[in-house]
Amino acid sequence: MGLTIKQTEIVFDTSTIQIGNLLYAKHSSWKEGKAGFVTSVTKEQIIVQYHPKIGNVTNHFFLPINEVIKNEWEIRWSIDLLEIYKYTPSTKDESEKLE
Repeated sequence: MGLTIKQTEIVFDTSTIQIGNLLYAKHSSWKEGKAGFVTSVTKEQIIVQYHPKIGNVTNHFFLPINEVIKNEWEIRWSIDLLEIYKYTPSTKDESEKLE
């Protein structure tokens, strides 16, 4: 199951990752990753809502496609936590299923 599609340009595969999916991501500049729920998916960007460890507060982070294809993000996602996928741009289908 690939996270991206190569057309004339590389874009997110909106049929693979959808609103409500669980997603963990860590930007190369962050010490720790963040886990949350996908709240928006377009071909250019994924928005994830997460809890920043402050009561009654939620926040969002953004995964722009141009940063993802530059390998600036470590990404794992799941629909139901029974199957977890990891984005790895070096593999043939650009993602792999974790065991």
